[in-house]
Amino acid sequence: MAALFWFFLQMGFVSFGGGYALIPLIERESERQVWMSHDMLVDVIAVAGMSPGPIAVNLGMLVGYQTYGVTGAIACVLGLLIPSILMTAGMICFITRDHKNYLKRCMYGVQPVVTALIFFAVYQLCAVHLSASLSLSELLPAILIVGACLYMLLRLRMHPFAILLFSGISGAAFYA
Repeated sequence: MAALFWFFLQMGFVSFGGGYALIPLIERESERQVWMSHDMLVDVIAVAGMSPGPIAVNLGMLVGYQTYGVTGAIACVLGLLIPSILMTAGMICFITRDHKNYLKRCMYGVQPVVTALIFFAVYQLCAVHLSASLSLSELLPAILIVGACLYMLLRLRMHPFAILLFSGISGAAFYA
């Protein structure tokens, strides 16, 4: 359990961009430490993404719970939150000393890395599901649901909860 806490403590220090940027790192470590199977991790990521709250904390809590139960969940959440608390306190002290421009330039430098990590997480999740021999009748509904969700998000500017609800109902209707 100490390895689990230490890993999530490290992730807490580098979790710029949120939990989606952490997915590839958590996946690699989960396979290396044999915390859970890849299929189980994909399910945990789906549940963490649909649960209220930050996905990083949800994901850490679920990985910890699946691995060591309640104490594992607590260890992961503490590992993720302690760095955020320390960095927030440090940034408050730094910002109040008129270093706002330096901090802004640092954040602009981090953005491309965060974007790349999120795209890599999407690629990894898609590669797992598309690597199996899927027929067009199985792939077409997924493409339609993604397209409809993007349309609702970008054009109709619907609330993400409504889009999640729509995608869940659509997935259940197509794949039931």
